[in-house]
Amino acid sequence: VNACVDVVLSGVKLLQALGLSPGNGKDHSVLHSRNDLEETFIHFMGKGAAAERFFSDKETFHDIAQVASESPESP
Repeated sequence: VNACVDVVLSGVKLLQALGLSPGNGKDHSVLHSRNDLEETFIHFMGKGAAAERFFSDKETFHDIAQVASESPESP
């Protein structure tokens, strides 16, 4: 059971906060960049499905987590 919830935020709001805009969707088994996050999000959003992916770049992941935690929509 995975019960760890750090930040709850709309994926669309997160992409907007990161300055990313809709583009082509593509599944990435491992995320290495903001672009990979955007493509994977769009890929699965179009299917109405959820996905969990490992983010390999620690600094980029930290930057994204920081943006998410500072969002006014985040509880």
